[in-house]
Amino acid sequence: MAVAFNLRKMIHRKSAEFLAPLPPGNSAAGWAIVGDKNDRIPGHDSTFLITGPSAVWRYNADEDAWIQAPNSGAAGAFAAGACAEFRTLSAPGGVQTLTATGGTTTTISTSLNLAYSLAGCTVRIVTGPGAGYAGTVARNTTGANATIALTTPVGTAVTSSSTFQLYAGSVWFFNSGTSAVGFAVYDLATNAWTQRSVTGLPTAWGTDAQLVGTLNTLSDLPLVTGTATAGAGSTLTDGTKAWPTNGWTNAQVRITGGTGIGQVRTVASNTGTVLTVSSAWTTNPDATSTYRIEGNEDHLYLAGNNAVTLYRYTISTNTWATITPGAARAGAFGAGGTMDWIEECPDADWSEGGAGVYAAHYSTTLVRQRGRYLYCFRGGGSNALDVYDIAANTWISGVVYGNQMETFTTGSCSIDCAGLIYLMKENTGRLYKFDVARHRIDPLFFVPIPQGTAVAGDKLVVQTFREGASTGRYLYLFNHTRSEFIRLFLV
Repeated sequence: MAVAFNLRKMIHRKSAEFLAPLPPGNSAAGWAIVGDKNDRIPGHDSTFLITGPSAVWRYNADEDAWIQAPNSGAAGAFAAGACAEFRTLSAPGGVQTLTATGGTTTTISTSLNLAYSLAGCTVRIVTGPGAGYAGTVARNTTGANATIALTTPVGTAVTSSSTFQLYAGSVWFFNSGTSAVGFAVYDLATNAWTQRSVTGLPTAWGTDAQLVGTLNTLSDLPLVTGTATAGAGSTLTDGTKAWPTNGWTNAQVRITGGTGIGQVRTVASNTGTVLTVSSAWTTNPDATSTYRIEGNEDHLYLAGNNAVTLYRYTISTNTWATITPGAARAGAFGAGGTMDWIEECPDADWSEGGAGVYAAHYSTTLVRQRGRYLYCFRGGGSNALDVYDIAANTWISGVVYGNQMETFTTGSCSIDCAGLIYLMKENTGRLYKFDVARHRIDPLFFVPIPQGTAVAGDKLVVQTFREGASTGRYLYLFNHTRSEFIRLFLV
């Protein structure tokens, strides 16, 4: 007689797996944990815990162990309001696009002081000879003036006129302060911090904050791909598309093949079929040009300080700007506020070619479009959800959503991945997930560990594991005023 085993409850229930405890042993306001949530950098050791400007730790998920990273050196007074963002794109010296010193069809000579092997990391040639090349590092020398060997040859020999980018990871850290704030970036490849500008930001900064970038971490999932049907001095036309008017403003477009390969420009405006870029093409695209639309890799957004103000940092110019939106946010970013850029949503209606893509998602102002929005739970003891429209430069405040009841305040935090926003509610032990496609919040898990005093800071990070075509994700978290570090298997 055959026996059927029903394992659904075992599969669906999430169990807390205890890991190596937090190195400092406790938590305080301002702590932030960030990492390579989509596993785009070789190895599973790109998760970072910042417990102060002089206390940065790196976690290796395979070994379940911590190691110290260099001190940030950032100015400010570490407390509530400190925040961080992990980016797959390297930033040695604070610069993302680097100039080669020479090379061949299989090597790139650099002025970099590389700290260790970057084998398996992605490298992209942006301009000059070899522009448009995207491959992986086979090996590299370490120390000053390192040379990078490539797994596949470039069509044209790299020269000192070539610029390139490395995808080996960087951590951007903003430090709070009572009379001064600090901002710095840690580059994994060179194992060094670089101080960046804080001009244009308030000198007194406290209460929760979030720093969010719009770099596509999923290199194999751009927002849009296509082949141009025409091009001109500052336009790219794809007559097969039906984009919302100005829906891609402030995103970037990259020519991936054909005429003009390698060029990247910010989108200034668009019609249903034509992208107009902010600066003229060096080589006009034509009907041979393939392209992709991506999140703008040059931008970081900062919100918090118990204010409605949103700031944008431009990496290439090392400058901050105060955003003046068409409609102001209806309420301040309060204690426990969150902010997440939605680059991925597996639902077919949110993908290019989907039957519902670009259709109204909430009223007529929020449409189904990946990469366009920052979803922000307001915090401050409210259940309000505000959405910043990057393309339209406006806030959609007080967005109504399913199961809207739970409020968030001091100690709440979030992390997004695969179209879901995972939320921790203060020190209650309760976790939730907000499903962007379904537009509702649902319960996720109850942490079976007593919580201490609620403190501000990001306590959630996702680690993805890939083997062949299989993908699994874990949600890592630590508790309030506790040293336990645990993880839950998600999918």
